[in-house]
Amino acid sequence: MKRTIILLTLFFATLSLSGAMAQEQAASESFPMITIPESITAPLERAAYLSEHYWEKADFNTLTDQQLEEGFTNMVSLISLLNAEQLDKSWAAAVKRAESCKTGVARLLAVADKHLYSISSPLYNEMAYSALLQKALVSKKIKKDAKAPYQAQLVMLEMNKPGTPAVDLDLTLIDGTKAKLSEINSAATILYFYTPGDMNCRLERFRLSQARLISYLERAGGLKIVAISPSGDKELWDKYKSEISSSWVNAYDATGAILKDNLYDLRVLPRIYLLDDKKNVLLKNASAEQVEQYLSSVMQSVAAKQAGEAAKTEEKAE
Repeated sequence: MKRTIILLTLFFATLSLSGAMAQEQAASESFPMITIPESITAPLERAAYLSEHYWEKADFNTLTDQQLEEGFTNMVSLISLLNAEQLDKSWAAAVKRAESCKTGVARLLAVADKHLYSISSPLYNEMAYSALLQKALVSKKIKKDAKAPYQAQLVMLEMNKPGTPAVDLDLTLIDGTKAKLSEINSAATILYFYTPGDMNCRLERFRLSQARLISYLERAGGLKIVAISPSGDKELWDKYKSEISSSWVNAYDATGAILKDNLYDLRVLPRIYLLDDKKNVLLKNASAEQVEQYLSSVMQSVAAKQAGEAAKTEEKAE
């Protein structure tokens, strides 16, 4: 909660600064911001009001690309403070305003693609992008052929997202045997998709191997790391397979189906997924650090629950 309040304070301070700067510029150069009623003072309530009314002054017929870019990136900085319902309402309002212009929805999607779906973007957010696509792709103001690439993106975003079963995979292991992902038994599983010999993949593999909690859980038998070369290039895999830790499941996709059939979103490698004991996705496209943090929070939650149950047992005993 303390972190949320800090984020809210910084966000509204940024908006205030932007407003002050805007007064020094021509009105046409800045995104038209709404005014939050002074009667709304609670930070979370202010964030909710802002998200719901954010797009009310945006006229896509006159809104410049620069204004749209500015307004969109400011909106995205608010996303972490919103629940799913609030975000849906804001995106629905954005699409409705964009529909007032013939090219409005297409422009909105283009800027969203740039900031939310581009992996190199500091604002990359699959959940937020998926929510916007679901609102925008039902609009009649975007042509059918223009929808096609975004529909393909939405399919990929919905596959293997947190809370859904991971697509099962047919793997070839280092000893030549075949195995399915679903047959790998573990309380938790890390899928590490990589390109053999690639420096970025080596760096992320090093981070995984150096993460203390991940290493501890792996040694304790509570977690397995499955390293997968998805290209189907056996010669390349053979050349570098010795780089993979002997404690990891070392595998490659002999048929190349993972990439050919787009079974996982592997636009760039490496990619990391965290699965639970039933092979449901917990984290998608995460970093080694994010996996470590997630596992740590789970263990802290379990420890707190066990401590609470122990305290209740002691109270009953007394």
